[in-house]
Amino acid sequence: MACSVNFPVLAKPTSPQPSSSTKPFINLTSPLSSSSHISRVSFCFDVTLAHSRRSSALGLRNKQSPVFSIVAAANAKPEPLRIMISGAPASGKGTQCELITKKYGLVHIAAGDLLRAEVAAGSENGKRAKEFMEKGQLVPNEIVVMMVKERLLRPDSQASGWLLDGYPRSSSQATALEDFGIRPDLFILLDVPEDILVERVVGRRLDPVTGKIYHLKYAPPETDEIAARLTQRFDDTEEKLRLQTHHQNVEAVLAIYEDLTIKIKGDGPKDELFAQIDSALSGLLEQKKATSTSVASGV
Repeated sequence: MACSVNFPVLAKPTSPQPSSSTKPFINLTSPLSSSSHISRVSFCFDVTLAHSRRSSALGLRNKQSPVFSIVAAANAKPEPLRIMISGAPASGKGTQCELITKKYGLVHIAAGDLLRAEVAAGSENGKRAKEFMEKGQLVPNEIVVMMVKERLLRPDSQASGWLLDGYPRSSSQATALEDFGIRPDLFILLDVPEDILVERVVGRRLDPVTGKIYHLKYAPPETDEIAARLTQRFDDTEEKLRLQTHHQNVEAVLAIYEDLTIKIKGDGPKDELFAQIDSALSGLLEQKKATSTSVASGV
């Protein structure tokens, strides 16, 4: 919204001696959105004849009312990007997250990493989560949602924008974020055919020392020493069940973000995938810039 300025027209003084009640005043109201920043407002007062003792003495009273002009220089900054990305295990989501954050400087937030960090830091949410984890139970949604919400609202996320990785995973989690007023600008879904996903996940191996994920075909270990210690996190049956669970959950989430979703075919080279994502994000950023400029100029 544009800044509005009201200049009340005051009655001319009937006495040669002006009182304080007849002095011109300015009433400024600026209902600006959080994304608009007024960097400089200068008031230029061009008062040709004032209601003062001096003007009275010169015999020039009331020939012209005070004239005011306002010059507002607006330096509008667009709102940062707010992005969610989802993909099945082995969809290449981790690689795309790295490329996105590198180019756009977004704060990368993954619920699993956030949960572990909160527990390690001993935060209130972390302590509550640890109680369930020590019992071998799943951490309740409400605890994880609170962690995610608080992380998204931190100053760095608000200033730089955020990339929420693999969350929400269910309609209840998405609804909870909506209730907090948290909604993305774009929901990216990496869509990979089932047979390719199965081939990718079955060949994945974990290095228990470094935590790095390898693939026997696509990303083999660098040395025989590393290869000897690799472990398989899940067997074939478990991997297929995880894929089935993902597909069921993501459909429910897509129903909430249907108007914000773009599907990217994830079976091509990573650079081609990123080119599509990059095009969508660049276009979104240009829209935000155009909107902020219009708001600042009062259009």
